[in-house]
Amino acid sequence: MSGIKNVLFYAKEYKNKIYLAFFLILFSVIAGIVPYLLTYDIIINFVENNTVTPTYLLVMAAGVAFFLWLRSFLHTKGLEASHEAAYDTLMGMRTKFAEKMMKLPLGNISERGTGSYKKNFVDDIESIELILAHLIPEGLPYVIAPIIVYIILFILDWRLALLSIASGLIGLVAVMLMIRGGVKKMKNYYGSAQKMNSTIVEYISGMEVIKIFNRTTSSYEKYVSSVENYKKYTLDWFRDSWNYMAVYGAVLPCTILFLLPVGTLFYIEGTLTLPTLVFALLLSMGIGVPLIKLVGFLPLIPQLQYKVEQLENTFEGDELKITDRGIAPENYDVRFKNVTFAYDKKDVIKDVSFCAKGDSVTAIVGESGSGKSTLAKLLVHFWDVKEGEIVIGGVNIKNISFEKLMNLISYVSQDTFLFNISIMENIRIGKPGATSEEVIAAAKLAQCHDFIMAMENGYNTNAGDAGNKLSGGEKQRITIARAILKNAPIIILDEATAFTDPENEDKIQDALNQLTGGKTLIVIAHRLSTIVESDNIILMDDGNLLMQGTHEELLKRSDTYKSLWDSHMESMDWDINVKGGSTCLM
Repeated sequence: MSGIKNVLFYAKEYKNKIYLAFFLILFSVIAGIVPYLLTYDIIINFVENNTVTPTYLLVMAAGVAFFLWLRSFLHTKGLEASHEAAYDTLMGMRTKFAEKMMKLPLGNISERGTGSYKKNFVDDIESIELILAHLIPEGLPYVIAPIIVYIILFILDWRLALLSIASGLIGLVAVMLMIRGGVKKMKNYYGSAQKMNSTIVEYISGMEVIKIFNRTTSSYEKYVSSVENYKKYTLDWFRDSWNYMAVYGAVLPCTILFLLPVGTLFYIEGTLTLPTLVFALLLSMGIGVPLIKLVGFLPLIPQLQYKVEQLENTFEGDELKITDRGIAPENYDVRFKNVTFAYDKKDVIKDVSFCAKGDSVTAIVGESGSGKSTLAKLLVHFWDVKEGEIVIGGVNIKNISFEKLMNLISYVSQDTFLFNISIMENIRIGKPGATSEEVIAAAKLAQCHDFIMAMENGYNTNAGDAGNKLSGGEKQRITIARAILKNAPIIILDEATAFTDPENEDKIQDALNQLTGGKTLIVIAHRLSTIVESDNIILMDDGNLLMQGTHEELLKRSDTYKSLWDSHMESMDWDINVKGGSTCLM
């Protein structure tokens, strides 16, 4: 039950609404039993006293109708209060979850995958609504009302109380057996659901690549396999539950299953009066509905417990180590001091040290997988380093709040992402308070203005989901415009020109060169021709820093760099020759 306690902790601001919902629904359950008592009075007056009059019947009928209406009214108002508290709590939990993700290492997020976090963020948090809106305000009254009725029955006649309880016990045994089997199968069920979520997200996200490389068969098989796996565990769980559901669904609400025949026998033998028997029968019938609703909640408790535990695993996950000491950097020099970083227990950055000075350009080059982009992501504190430290102006980035660190750095990744809002607002993300004129000026520097104005609605054109209305190069330039607009003292360009054509690449390079005055510019690039003028070039190989220096120095001193340069120059000279073929001109 610790999971439910944690949920109540998240809902503490709205506990008054939860209490109100509990008492309203409790009174609604009690109001639902009153019509049975009024019916008992009618039967007794009719059978024993023979004092039934039209006026009496009318009054009692009105009383039955009133309490039925009151039960519905109180239940509705109770659910209104509980749902308000529930959805306010869900909003707070999702906000907290988003804030928590901002503090988690990026490696942890990448490892778990989008589908897992989507399940946490949408499905698991949504399930909390069942606890706050139904389980607590409805479940507890459905427990209390039968207890009160059974206490009255024991006071009335202990034999009748036991007879009434007997049918309920049979139903509860079936419920407990179903829950016990469900707990064993729950881990596999939710594991298959999580895998299916991740596979579906991956399949849809990679649809373009799947089609281009004709991988529809293998990718589809993986998708189908995950769905079939989920189906198998779901049906397996259901098959074990159906028989138990049939038993408790038939027996549990029939609270007079033993009470009616055995109680009638007691009456015939003279050990029980008719009014007592009738009263006991009607009281037992009055708790049939609360009991069946209560049992509907019981199997959900272990499921909800499991989901809450999954959320808690994220909420309690190790955060990035940040201690904001309020120390401002003396300058914007970036220093890596003996930095080692491990991913999945394997060192991918090994004892790297270098300095990227302010008002200069530092380039990081190397083969794919050499650790270039990892260095950039370590600088923006996407992970904590294993050993060593990264310092900006004499201050360890661990001692700078994430917000302040991001104000110091403009990071343009090779992985572009645009939101489903206007292009104007997508650029304005770099500086939320920027005027339209500032946005347009940044777009012009990033060579975006012309293609934006060519669109139907110009800067008000919607970028589409993940920017799907723009080409790769256009999205890249939009993200560069964000960085230009932000105007941070440290700029990181991680393959920032990867998707631009040669003509626009030259223009962007000219624009970026204008930004380096007084700034620290760190460039990660495969195209070595774009960084030959850099003040310092860091050569990486398999996580190691092989050498650093200017372009001319590295050409003379490093065979590895010379090999990279020769390969790059050859690729620039590639040409397509058509031999022995015909050319078709339209």
